[in-house]
Amino acid sequence: MLAESKLCRRMVGSERNPRIPGPDSVAAGRGLPRDLLRAGTPAACFVSNIGDSLLTLPALRALAEMFTSPLTLICPKVVFDLCFREISDRHVDTTGLPLAGPHPLPGSLPRARDYETLAAEIGAVDVFIDTLTWSALSSTVIRPLVERLAPTTTIGFSTDYGYDFVVPREQVHYADLMFKLPRLFDPSLRIESYAQPVLIPPSVQEQARAIRAAVPAGVKVLVVHADTDWEEKRWPATRFIDLLDRFLSRRPDFVAWVVGMGHEELNVGRERDRVIPRLGLPLDLTMSMVASADLFVGIDSCMLHAADLARVPGVGLFGVTRAETWGFRFGPHRHLDMPVMADITVEAALGAMEDLAGERG
Repeated sequence: MLAESKLCRRMVGSERNPRIPGPDSVAAGRGLPRDLLRAGTPAACFVSNIGDSLLTLPALRALAEMFTSPLTLICPKVVFDLCFREISDRHVDTTGLPLAGPHPLPGSLPRARDYETLAAEIGAVDVFIDTLTWSALSSTVIRPLVERLAPTTTIGFSTDYGYDFVVPREQVHYADLMFKLPRLFDPSLRIESYAQPVLIPPSVQEQARAIRAAVPAGVKVLVVHADTDWEEKRWPATRFIDLLDRFLSRRPDFVAWVVGMGHEELNVGRERDRVIPRLGLPLDLTMSMVASADLFVGIDSCMLHAADLARVPGVGLFGVTRAETWGFRFGPHRHLDMPVMADITVEAALGAMEDLAGERG
């Protein structure tokens, strides 16, 4: 997986308590004036990491459908190219803003962003939507931009300085929290109607289909994602190896693809010949391959969210982050959610995988 902004993920993922709205804010519990949807220059700002962008995608799809003018997407280029290009062709790159993720693609030149230049590139905004849920980070990263843009109307989650319309924070899945944004305008909206797989370019889909077509007829694919730059989210490689040995020995109808940007040598066990490394591939190709799988097992990551949007049955391994917030939301799944990753046993993971594989035949 592309290296995520560990700092951003840690901060966004750790907050659970809403802050008090600013004195001039309006809690948006009863819906927003629908004439806001006729705004001429609406904009949505996203400065988090790739995993969160997948969880925000259903909300942005719904917002783009409701606004009569195209949204300007203020976000990192890597996120726009991977997830948000389908939403709008209006994009302003935030890569280089302090504390904002994700990191640029490997090989990209370092880039510093200042708010004056960024605001000038964005131009006039009449409705500004902030998707960042953590008050302290929003105050640090987004507030300077909002002050320079001076939009007519602001919408966002609770911050120290307050938006015109404030989305209440609740203990729900992050995708549902994001979907509160479009539901401010239409409470009848259902997130499931907008939770389709990431839209991958046709040429990349064709590559993924060719890779899948090389698997012998009748053989199913298990996708494994193990790598992360956040040490506390890792599950020991030795346990992944043991898990693959046990599962594949019991299920001769499966092979395993190991995906991501890491260098985990998981193809060293007894079943090594059926464990195929697919590491270091472009993110869009990897996500397309994940969407074609029959089963997924992995840590809290963008690949888990890609599997979920594609309704691939999956087992999520959670320690420092919570499955109720960051886990599977849409497809068949099992969560192993423990205080620390080391508490997750191979036996528990194997049982969860066999349950799901058995349900699918």
